[in-house]
Amino acid sequence: VTDIDGKFSIKVPTGSTLVISYLGYEPKEVKAQGDNLTVKLSQSAQNINEVVVTALGIKKEAKSLSYNVQQLNADAVTTVKDANFVNSLNGKVAGVQFTQSSSGVGGATRVVMRGSKSLNGNNNVLYVIDGIPMTDNSSSGASGIFEGAGQTGDAISLMNSDDIESISVLTGPSAAALYGANASNGVILVTTKKGKKGKVEVTYSGSFQFSEPFKMHEFQNQYGPTEANSYYSWGAKLDTPSSYNPKNFFQTGANIMNDVSLSVGSDRNQTYVSFGATNANGILPTNDLDRYNLTFRNTTNFLNDRLTLDFNYMMSTAKEQNMISQGQYHNPLVPVYLFPAGDDFSKLQYYERYDTDRNFPVQYWPYANDMSMENPYWELNRERYINHKQRQQFSVQLNWKITPWLDLTGRVKYDRSENKYEYKFHASTNLLYASEYGAYKDKRDTYETYYAESFLKLNKYFAQDRWNLNAVLGANYTQNSYDPIGFEGHLLGTPNIFTFENVNKADNTFKVYQDDAYRNRLGAIFGTAQLGYKSLAYLDVTARNDWSSKLEKNYFYWSAGISGIWTDIFPQITKDGWLNYFKTRLSYAEVGNEPSQSRLVGVGYTINPSTGRPETTTTLYDNLNPEKTKSWELGIDFVLLQNKLKLNATLYKSKTYNQFFNIDMPASSGYTSAWVNGGVVENKGLELSARYNQKLGRVNWETYLTWTLNRNEVKEMLDSWKNPIDGNTYSLDVMYKGGTSGYQTRIQKGGSMADIYVRTLKTDEHGAIWVDSDNKTVEANPDGNEYYAYAGKATPNYNLSWGNTFSWKGLSLGFLFTYRNGGVVVSETQAILDYYGASKASQDARNNGGAVVNGKLIPAKEYYQVVGNPTKTIDAMYTYSATNLRLQELSLGYDLPVTKWVPWIKGLNLSFVAHNLWMIYCKAPFDPELTANTGTYSQGIDYFMQPSLRNMGFSVKVKF
Repeated sequence: VTDIDGKFSIKVPTGSTLVISYLGYEPKEVKAQGDNLTVKLSQSAQNINEVVVTALGIKKEAKSLSYNVQQLNADAVTTVKDANFVNSLNGKVAGVQFTQSSSGVGGATRVVMRGSKSLNGNNNVLYVIDGIPMTDNSSSGASGIFEGAGQTGDAISLMNSDDIESISVLTGPSAAALYGANASNGVILVTTKKGKKGKVEVTYSGSFQFSEPFKMHEFQNQYGPTEANSYYSWGAKLDTPSSYNPKNFFQTGANIMNDVSLSVGSDRNQTYVSFGATNANGILPTNDLDRYNLTFRNTTNFLNDRLTLDFNYMMSTAKEQNMISQGQYHNPLVPVYLFPAGDDFSKLQYYERYDTDRNFPVQYWPYANDMSMENPYWELNRERYINHKQRQQFSVQLNWKITPWLDLTGRVKYDRSENKYEYKFHASTNLLYASEYGAYKDKRDTYETYYAESFLKLNKYFAQDRWNLNAVLGANYTQNSYDPIGFEGHLLGTPNIFTFENVNKADNTFKVYQDDAYRNRLGAIFGTAQLGYKSLAYLDVTARNDWSSKLEKNYFYWSAGISGIWTDIFPQITKDGWLNYFKTRLSYAEVGNEPSQSRLVGVGYTINPSTGRPETTTTLYDNLNPEKTKSWELGIDFVLLQNKLKLNATLYKSKTYNQFFNIDMPASSGYTSAWVNGGVVENKGLELSARYNQKLGRVNWETYLTWTLNRNEVKEMLDSWKNPIDGNTYSLDVMYKGGTSGYQTRIQKGGSMADIYVRTLKTDEHGAIWVDSDNKTVEANPDGNEYYAYAGKATPNYNLSWGNTFSWKGLSLGFLFTYRNGGVVVSETQAILDYYGASKASQDARNNGGAVVNGKLIPAKEYYQVVGNPTKTIDAMYTYSATNLRLQELSLGYDLPVTKWVPWIKGLNLSFVAHNLWMIYCKAPFDPELTANTGTYSQGIDYFMQPSLRNMGFSVKVKF
């Protein structure tokens, strides 16, 4: 037995052979020679008896589970850091699709497990921190082509990655069934660090990364403007190519992350304290993120370790400035990308000039008002969006070990978020957004969550230890509230005085934020039991009943699973040595998805501003039910080749019933709309993962593969719902969930939730594009849904990742490749660049005498001003394959042997790190893995999105 530093003493004759072993490491034989002996153990290739964190934060042996759980240690998110640690999980687990927001550093991330399931509800995962669900109060981002400025990170993005001990990913409902009405979309369980027994240990971690645009559109530089002060670049060819390059507008971004933590403890008390700071500048000038984290955790043991009290306090505060994801309004990339080559862009840097008539500086913009464009530097400096966020989380947990096989746990948590969203538009901002005096918004949100939970846990062997019963019985209660206050509107009378008193309350742009407040509650009782036989076969049953204030009835969810370890049942099959472990598992689960709208009980209403009275607008019928997902999964797990190779495969299928539909109601009903249930969405797919560990001489090689396939289909829409009041029957065959004049996201029976339909050109009787021979041009089809063609789906056919780590004498090289196959994306940015003559494609067409269509040459301007028209874009010509292959992560680190020279330094690691280092293959003109919206729809659409980032830098980690 060693002490806390791994030191031991033993009396044996010289020359004796010692066998040194430790859980998770390969045993090692050494000969005892002399007085001092240093032994270094290597991690075992595969740990068959691996312990993983499951629902409620309960640890179980992986081999006992009847469902798939993937666990990662902290290195997965701290080797190559991201301001939002969730982005670092991409490519490291199977069954999950990660899509990063285009709003820049610190932005939100869309995380979908085993496909989208809800047509009108929430499809993002549930985050659980130390066994307690976390409320995500963030918005989904831009919802149309005009919006995109003033975005914010999601709730999980406030977390400090250096506080994470491990992450468990529960992709299936069976694994997450204990969370009932919040479990249908899967769960990411985060276990945070605690203090450890031993002397004071101080750890410093620093990451210093620098950013540049990773994947951008291509621009022309050979043709000048059509005329003076014109933003169209259809003028004459320049004598010499222009030096203007939109890429030069971007600055070198920086993401500096520093963290200091302290751990100390005795047998009775352990303490962990950390402070983290993230200070980042995006590639857009004035885009900044400053985030600070403080964590204090203390664990105390009483009554000979039978009673354990754990207290945890986490505080996060952040300031976000000018997080712009996309859009036509307030987006500097529109004028930057369209700026005509040959003109002088530097003059725009002096974005304001003194107006002697108005006696203050006003915007300098010598161009026309096409597409509501403004001076890009004015937009960044005089139309600033600033968010201030603070979140505090207090939790206390008490565990009482009543007997060696029975313990009782109780825990409570208080979570409070205060957010302030502000913009100030100065006088001379485009009158579409402000009055001649400016505009002002000051909105403050307060979210509170109270959570209480208690459960009894039993783990008992009986019948001469042949049987084992592992059971949990408990209850929990959650209360969420939201209280907004604030206003926005155009200024009145005095320019650039940003106060409530100076806002025009009589203008129709004036809005007061107070009607959206809510408070809801969720209570539940739950239980789970696992019966094991000789640790080789297991039967699982889980049940939960929910009472939600959002709905009128209570709801019951359950799951069951069975698993068997065939190598233990028939040990003779392992005698050849190549098969070390073989397990099969089968499970079924029913879980729910509550409606995301907060006021669904009774009647929804709005406040009539003229009377101050509530007016009913929305009602419920048929006692609205939560969506219910019924799912099964079948899995196999192998360990082969002397525990070096581990294979996992999971086949699943789910159907989600009781979809939420909001239907229009006749005026005679007294309501404008009603929420009803109907429809079915199916997801089916396969998750594969493989891990291999091999020694190549003195080099240790670890490699892993993940493969994810999911097929999504809308099996039923709303079909013949009968209104109990007027007896009328309602059906909904198709829904249009976002789009522009050029594309639609269309939901209908037989399709998927990611189907994209695009506007097309007029064709002849043979289906070929029609060309007007006289006018030498093409023609758009008339308006009408029938003229939109199916382009494909925004989701991939499958995702593949391959990661590697090579270690040798303190030197470590790691890299991760990710590959997405299939799916389509649409770039309206490219269309508008073509329309204005700003794209390289329009330059090439002019140099080649025009665009070739059906063997006929059409002048470039005539062609592109039809297909690229922003008011009627022919997106059939701007649809691209989303297939891409990239080197996503690279790290090269070295553990310096500083202890030899400075004994009080326990370890020092220096590493070069990089993210998005190399786009190996991509035919789309932008990064297909970006999104401007982290909700369900508007995926795969580029409308002047910020480019993705290539990050390179170094990291330092020191232990004292």
